[in-house]
Amino acid sequence: MPLDPHVTRTPTDPEGKRTYGHQILHLTDRLTGAETYDQAAEATEHVLDEADGVLARLGQFFEAAVEESRACGTDEGFELACRFEDAAATLTDLSDELHGASDEMRALGPLPEPRWQAQVARYYATAPQRPGPASPTSAVPGPPAAPVRPEHAPQPRHHR
Repeated sequence: MPLDPHVTRTPTDPEGKRTYGHQILHLTDRLTGAETYDQAAEATEHVLDEADGVLARLGQFFEAAVEESRACGTDEGFELACRFEDAAATLTDLSDELHGASDEMRALGPLPEPRWQAQVARYYATAPQRPGPASPTSAVPGPPAAPVRPEHAPQPRHHR
């Protein structure tokens, strides 16, 4: 069966079943690939928007999980509901803490400094080139060979 080119696969999800996590991964790539603070702010708004951002929707998810857990009517369900309530509250606190952060990101100013990889690539592109090792067919003369003195020359062997 041919692979669907629209499905993201990772080492931890080789079948590409965790599509929502992969969407967040793509959003993260968009943030880290932003060339301006405005582009970075646009990516953060997808997470931080108070009505439709990932944090708001994830909070709604955990609130629904609270209701589903309580519906079973067992002690285990109520304990699980408490954990989901804590998660929802944490997300609400996080959303409150980050209120306005997208606007602050946008206001950071000019283009961000190039990433370290780009700086290294630019360095190597502009660095003076060191000569490499001479090839065997090089016409560069080497030091003259030392003359062989007669006393050091090999002597013929005499056979009896």
